Amino acid sequence: MTPGILVPIISVVMVFAIPIVAIVGGLVYANRRARLQQELLMKLAESGQPLPPEILNSALFQGAHRSARHPLRGPLVVMAAGLGTGLYGWLLHNESLAGAGLIPLLIGIAMLIPALIEMRRGRLATTQPEPDRPQP
Repeated sequence: MTPGILVPIISVVMVFAIPIVAIVGGLVYANRRARLQQELLMKLAESGQPLPPEILNSALFQGAHRSARHPLRGPLVVMAAGLGTGLYGWLLHNESLAGAGLIPLLIGIAMLIPALIEMRRGRLATTQPEPDRPQP
């Protein structure tokens, strides 16, 4: 084989290998973390000690749960990606690219509407007076 043909072959292999390695690495890390958490709980249970709530509520046992996110974050990110793509297409005078930006923009709008409805329902539920208290 000539060196000129190796470059495209290696580049194609790397394009597909890098995401696979990243996914496998993340799964191995999550599996190892879960195993360590279970071993710690087993050691505490075998020693007869009660499990303190601080340990169960610590960051170690929160798993893959991220901090609370605002419900509008996802829709706004998708809409921004659509706007960015459309603007880029408009600046390049490429109508097909500008039109392609409408797809994520409209998906973001479709995600935004239910998020706003849920937020409004949540606010209405918290602002209603409690049944035990008399109304002024």
